[in-house]
Amino acid sequence: MNTTTILAKNADYNCWVTEQLVNWLQKFPEELLQKQCPSSFNSIAKTLKHISDTQLYWSSLIRETAAPVFDYMPSVVNTRTEMKNLLEEAVLLATYVKNNTTTMQERKRIETEWFTSNFPKLEYFQHLIIHTSYHRGQIVTIGHSVGVNNAPMMDFNYWNVQTNQL
Repeated sequence: MNTTTILAKNADYNCWVTEQLVNWLQKFPEELLQKQCPSSFNSIAKTLKHISDTQLYWSSLIRETAAPVFDYMPSVVNTRTEMKNLLEEAVLLATYVKNNTTTMQERKRIETEWFTSNFPKLEYFQHLIIHTSYHRGQIVTIGHSVGVNNAPMMDFNYWNVQTNQL
């Protein structure tokens, strides 16, 4: 399998899994999504906001658009807005990745207050996928504590089997 195919599959997976997450969470009342429990981001809403913000951050670096400014630990989160942002950014990123596979192999130097790096864009994309997977798992775990249950299957292999073996 070549790099172009791997990038496209991961971009498609990210869109699909984002839809799964949003469709699941939209079934629950806002008060459950805002309900707090011990975690690095202490509610589904705050974790969702973090996923949305970091996806936008990494996507902007990959697509070479202006880096967003956001509140790392917000006190108020509009979950419907964050769900919309997540879905829209996943599509923008997928379109960029699929149309710029050569550019994805070029190095991009990043200097921030947190780190300095110089990796191919595809490695930043890989990080985005892994990072959002981690926090989706966190949302599922928080959900068990606050009454947001019956999460859909959201892992890559499940998606891969469903989309490639039908």
